Amino acid sequence: MAPFALIRTVVLSTVLVFSLIALGLAAALTSTSTTFLGVYFTFAALGIATAVLTMITFPAMIALEILRPGGPTSMVIVEISWLSFLSILWLATGAQAAEVTSVGVWFGCADLGDGLDSIDAGACHEMSALAAFAFLNWLILMGYTGMLLVLSLIAASRKHTNVWTSSVANAPFSAPASANTSVPMSYTAGTGGTGGHTGGIGGHTGGQPAAYNNTSGSVQAGTVHV
Repeated sequence: MAPFALIRTVVLSTVLVFSLIALGLAAALTSTSTTFLGVYFTFAALGIATAVLTMITFPAMIALEILRPGGPTSMVIVEISWLSFLSILWLATGAQAAEVTSVGVWFGCADLGDGLDSIDAGACHEMSALAAFAFLNWLILMGYTGMLLVLSLIAASRKHTNVWTSSVANAPFSAPASANTSVPMSYTAGTGGTGGHTGGIGGHTGGQPAAYNNTSGSVQAGTVHV
């Protein structure tokens, strides 16, 4: 397996596992908040939605690259766009979870003194863990997409214009600069045309002495007869 393909598989698999954990934490937190408060937290719902999107698309991306290498889902431009979108969602989830945890309202791990201490502590740990896994997914995806973007720009600067539509496994990231030694058609045609005209001119030029020679011979012949 190519190094970049191996890195891709490791990244997607790691984020997939972290997403499964985040989904469980967000679901447990939502269940606790709706049971005891009658409300749900926006970041928990966002975490569930982002985890579901990740868990639906990542296995398909890994499987399609194995079954059908170079498919549309494996294109560098598609992968950069989709993973960047998911990284933004994970960042929003982690940032909101960390903000609510720092506020200290009900889930602030405070001693409520009304028999809800164990519930509050459990919810606080779930929220903190959700923020941690969301930030981890964001960092992994951001680092991976940043690496893909930089390598693709370098390959494009080396005249590999097909890098954006290539799969990560087949992309010419480490290929040397493309040497374009082909001569443009217009230049070739012009050269051929010029050569043809030159040959024509040469033919006319070479014909002129023959004409003069013939003329000279006629004059000389006439002179002899006279």
